[in-house]
Amino acid sequence: MQAGNKLSSHTTMSRRHFLLTPLLLYAGSLMAAENTTPVPVLPSDACPLNSGGPSLLGTRWRLFSMYDNKIPDDLAITMEVGENDMSGIGGCNNYQAIFERIGNRGFKVLKIDQSRKPCEVLRPGPGEPTINVGTWEGSYLRILRRAGSVNQQGLALQFYDFNGKPSIVFVKQLSQSA
Repeated sequence: MQAGNKLSSHTTMSRRHFLLTPLLLYAGSLMAAENTTPVPVLPSDACPLNSGGPSLLGTRWRLFSMYDNKIPDDLAITMEVGENDMSGIGGCNNYQAIFERIGNRGFKVLKIDQSRKPCEVLRPGPGEPTINVGTWEGSYLRILRRAGSVNQQGLALQFYDFNGKPSIVFVKQLSQSA
């Protein structure tokens, strides 16, 4: 009697798997299709930060740290990579950093333009330390000006200064919001 129940239970499970497998495969293919974004194809002499890896053209990033100092969560410093520039929000002002290719894996920031509105001092919550947005923005732009190479590892983008020392780290923005 028990063997019959085990066989019946096994047959029921096999039918469920048989019926659910096509549905799961279809759902998986839909999810994969939604997460597929076309990768821009650039000429071999184009730079997109000259990382030596996949093109960073059109990718959007949010600053995570500068020389191992984590950026406050309430501060939004962003970057989007263009063909020969990086642009975004430096904390309170918009900026555009023009760069050129140097060698096989390097680049050099030629100039940085930014808007000139006054920056705020943020107070995240009662009793918490204030965040001087202007100080963070100034530090970020000075460090960005000294960047010489970059390396993407998963969702992180590590910049290195001219001496090869890790300087700033970005995390990839997966949505269009800041």
